[in-house]
Amino acid sequence: MDFTGYDPTIENRDEIANTATPMLFTMRDFAAPEEIDPRPLVRHDDQGNMGSCGGFGNTSCGELLWAYHTGSMSNDRQFSPLFSYLLAQERDNLIGRDAGSTISSGLKISKEVGYLELKYLAYRTPYPSNARSVVTDEMRKQASGATGFSLKSHAWLESYDQIFQYLASQSGAVYVGSIWNNSFYSQSKVLDSVNLSGGGGHAYAFLGYSKRKDSRGRNYIWRLNSHSMDSWTEIAPSVVDAMCKHRWSSIVGMSDLLTPGPERVKWIESRPLG
Repeated sequence: MDFTGYDPTIENRDEIANTATPMLFTMRDFAAPEEIDPRPLVRHDDQGNMGSCGGFGNTSCGELLWAYHTGSMSNDRQFSPLFSYLLAQERDNLIGRDAGSTISSGLKISKEVGYLELKYLAYRTPYPSNARSVVTDEMRKQASGATGFSLKSHAWLESYDQIFQYLASQSGAVYVGSIWNNSFYSQSKVLDSVNLSGGGGHAYAFLGYSKRKDSRGRNYIWRLNSHSMDSWTEIAPSVVDAMCKHRWSSIVGMSDLLTPGPERVKWIESRPLG
């Protein structure tokens, strides 16, 4: 199997689960918006010929969190995927070779260091030969300084219902590491089934949900991928449930709130994302 971008066999799932913040609310505590369309708020970028999907999935989540944090309805801050990727690699002891990064390390560096604005470290390929020295002390200071932005908590999500609750409450975004093969692509941009045997690993983001519903009335989830041929796709609830049950999936809610909850519902109602 090709685990160039994300190797689920080295993921520290115990660390993710043991440091997670529980969701102390239910769907009865708020009214879910009809849809949450994140496409105007988060850009689609192409990782190119680098296994940096972990950095892209992480910063896509961070950009949605920034929009929630500030109440901005425009994509007015973009974060550096290369910064997030290389720092996660450093923690994974993978720095110096283009071998991907883990979700657990992505979470850790986004909490402890933060997100760096794209203008301070633009994305470029191929993998830098000087990878160990690309991220400077000044970049770290910019990410953690007065104008910086960081992750405050995460949740370990194990079902479609939990993922939907996290997204519908505007608690945050969802960072995903999973098996990946050609069945995860859809020319129609609607994915109703996948083959969970064979392939490699990949990281990406679930950032909202559409008005499209399955036969049980469950909304399809918006996935943002960092491949050139696959950007925004609506994912069927049955596919999400199947992924949650797969032993190599790591699905994590990310929040700028210390305690995730439906605090932002009034903002969404006054400035809808649909």
